[in-house]
Amino acid sequence: MFWTFVDASAVADRRVVIAGLQGHHLARVLRVRPGEHGVAVSQGTEYDIEVVDVGGGRVVGRIVAERPVQGEAQVGITLLQAVLPNPDFDAVIEAGTAVGIERFIAVQAERSVARPAPQRLARWQAIAASAAEQSHRGAVPEIVGPVPLAAALQQAGDARLLVLEPSGSRPLVQAIDGSDRYTIAVGPEGGWTDTERSVMRERGGVAVNLGPRILRARLAPVVAAAILVQQR
Repeated sequence: MFWTFVDASAVADRRVVIAGLQGHHLARVLRVRPGEHGVAVSQGTEYDIEVVDVGGGRVVGRIVAERPVQGEAQVGITLLQAVLPNPDFDAVIEAGTAVGIERFIAVQAERSVARPAPQRLARWQAIAASAAEQSHRGAVPEIVGPVPLAAALQQAGDARLLVLEPSGSRPLVQAIDGSDRYTIAVGPEGGWTDTERSVMRERGGVAVNLGPRILRARLAPVVAAAILVQQR
């Protein structure tokens, strides 16, 4: 069974027309055939479909059932992730999407060595879309940035801010307070600077740790998010 995301305009008259990159992937790569079943997700609804036609990089499915999306966490998580070298940041997007992160804000931290090209954002969005399909998410996470830390904090809003720090005195699980939204801030491999830590404290940031072991910057946010999404 395949899983894909479509625009609202693709759903009409109890049919779903999957075209563009998704249609090409299903028709030419996965080689779906009439009679096969899949799920198309659009604007908060999952449509169970039976394929009735395949051709020209386009797949048409008949809607056999529909329901509200089932694959989203009840806790909203925004990740403020300091920019990492491309393979590491790609890994954060992929695994973070799979565990349920709702929004990624790439932060150009003071100690970030990487300087992603503007077109890298499209690459991150493609990774998130693929990971959302593979993990049967109900929505593709939003990705923005890179932006300075101050701008990232402003975009994150007033959700409870948890700053992952190996030296943080409070374990992450002790900082969970029943909020329905959290923002996780993870620095680069060299860590946040004192100035950046001060800025986050002024925004109510709570320094937390993930235990006695030191985790790589590509792994820490995924572990933290996996813990948080299980709280409800």
